[in-house]
Amino acid sequence: MKFRLLFLVLFGIANVTAANLERGKTLYFQICFTCHGPTLDGGIGPSLKDQYWHHGSSPSAILDVIDHGVEGSEMIGYKDVFPEVDRLALRDFLLSQQEGVREMVRSVYPPEFFKEKRLAPDLFEGVESTSQTLLPENWIYMPRSAVGVIRVTAKVHIQKPGSYHFAIRRLGRTAVYFEGEEVHYSDDSKPKGDDFKKALDLKPGSYTFEILHTEKKSHSYRFHGILTGPAGTRFPLSGRSLQGNIPKVIVAGPEVKIVRKWIKDLPPRALLCLLPNKVIVAYNTVDGSILKAWHSAEINQTPSLPDRSQKQSEINGTEIPESTRSILKSSNIQFLGYESKSDEALIHIVVDGQPTTITIAPKGEQSFTISTKSP
Repeated sequence: MKFRLLFLVLFGIANVTAANLERGKTLYFQICFTCHGPTLDGGIGPSLKDQYWHHGSSPSAILDVIDHGVEGSEMIGYKDVFPEVDRLALRDFLLSQQEGVREMVRSVYPPEFFKEKRLAPDLFEGVESTSQTLLPENWIYMPRSAVGVIRVTAKVHIQKPGSYHFAIRRLGRTAVYFEGEEVHYSDDSKPKGDDFKKALDLKPGSYTFEILHTEKKSHSYRFHGILTGPAGTRFPLSGRSLQGNIPKVIVAGPEVKIVRKWIKDLPPRALLCLLPNKVIVAYNTVDGSILKAWHSAEINQTPSLPDRSQKQSEINGTEIPESTRSILKSSNIQFLGYESKSDEALIHIVVDGQPTTITIAPKGEQSFTISTKSP
């Protein structure tokens, strides 16, 4: 608990006690975990631990959501439900769990003033930016065909003590300042030996940094960077905008749909047969078995959109009990292919040298049938 208190003090949150954090944790498991998960990784609601914060990741932004909720969602405001001391305790508990980049703001400046100059924060003093944008993904991106020198300010919350360093692609000119000190500089127009890099020995806490970057005009900015740390810690500093993305969901239609998607807890070669009655049957192409089945189901190809994590596709539906089963007794099975035929999924295989077709078809509103046929 002392570590968490120190973390928040370094975060700039004063008057935090162990009792505050314990009260915040109690409130979280009272009103938040059902939607956001017992470990804050998300569920019905978004993750509260990853880098994507649609409504802002600053202490004031988090408190504002707690107070007023999110219009059009199941997130209600608690300003009239709990006293301020409780709402602050909940916010502080959430802050104590953070790790990674937060509060990233991108400012763009006209490039003329910075030509052939070594990028440094004092160069930007007195120069008017053309835009300032809060980046909720907390990684750097630019609109297509954008032109300008970017100055990005952010915070990074460190949980694991140890050695950290900025790994930046050598493209254009890039400077990184950490707590006001230069820790990286590269210029692809100069010899590589002129580059400067400095490792950081960091303790748990919150730190400020800024990245200054410019590159030749292209159809898109190609800046790429990662902040790496101990025990495989990696905080991405670049990516693409996730704003305005439309969730992609595969739903049942009048004919069967057969797709392959990376689904958690299913082998990567599984076939997902989405039948017209909204039943999904997961077929294992390796051993010819039925892995699982769901009714009232659909395939969400973009479950990471709410929290912008790297989640694989997922199946939304109700699992059908005792749907896992073996279809064939042989272990000598070769998968050939599949095809859709009206409302049936036809899977073509070879069993002990004999061509065989497995047919998966809908049954009623919430079930399916399986049959096999050999010539």
